[in-house]
Amino acid sequence: MAQLVKPLIRTQNPLISSSCSSSILRFLTTLFPHKSTYSSSIHNNHHQQRRRQLTSFITLPLCNRKSDFKSHALKLPDSTLLEGDESDSASDYNKSRNEKKREARKAVKWGMELATFSEAQIKRIVRIASLEVEVYEAIMLVKRLGADVREGKRRQHNYIGRILRNVDAELMNALILATKDGDMDTLEALSGLATKTVTEDEPTLEDSESEEEEEESDPYSDLATRWCEGLMSKDSDITNEVYSIHSVEFDRQELRKLVRKVHSIEERQLNSENEGISDKTLIGARKSLFDFLHSLAKQMPSDLSY
Repeated sequence: MAQLVKPLIRTQNPLISSSCSSSILRFLTTLFPHKSTYSSSIHNNHHQQRRRQLTSFITLPLCNRKSDFKSHALKLPDSTLLEGDESDSASDYNKSRNEKKREARKAVKWGMELATFSEAQIKRIVRIASLEVEVYEAIMLVKRLGADVREGKRRQHNYIGRILRNVDAELMNALILATKDGDMDTLEALSGLATKTVTEDEPTLEDSESEEEEEESDPYSDLATRWCEGLMSKDSDITNEVYSIHSVEFDRQELRKLVRKVHSIEERQLNSENEGISDKTLIGARKSLFDFLHSLAKQMPSDLSY
């Protein structure tokens, strides 16, 4: 009898097994009182099986459940924006560096173009653009250099470019273009755009012009300039020429000191990218060297002067 009832109790349909099991067990109990223990065990086994089925469903892995839930990885909502900001800041940094290089090259080009103009044209541009006296002196110095003094010219053009970097670009371009074209109307219109305030102790362009006139009237100025540029550019022929002079007594140690000072300032400007070193310091060192050589040229016998 148990073999006939057991399949019914173990049916796969939970509704049939739950509704029939109690009635069948009561019927068996009345027929077989001595089998109550067996029926109880069957009933207990049935409940344990149901418990296992429910437990297996509850503990079913998520991968086996029929569900439309999809997990998504957590993402930082502003991650893309942060990366974009970093790339923008990097591009801004590179852009500023490239822009500085372009401005430096443009300023050097200005100096080279100014050096091709006449003295009167340079004076006019210096006045209208309100440039410092050092700009005029530096341009006039590079104009005196010969074609063979390439290194000296290159350094001088770079120096002129450094002191022209803060100039109004539009004004400078307009002045150079008008000077090339000979457009006097434009030059007169631009002359009122900028004015320069000069203190009593500050050297003026007129003072520089008077010094230039004195140097032009001085026959020893050309010789001193040639020596000065040759020593600054480390020209071996000029160096041997100056230090081999025996007709005049002069302090060779002092001359070497002046030359080393000029070279030292130029090297520091190149290594430090022109920061922290005054351009007036270089002008002063060059002027001291020129004055020394100019004094030496004046002492040279007339038949030995070049």
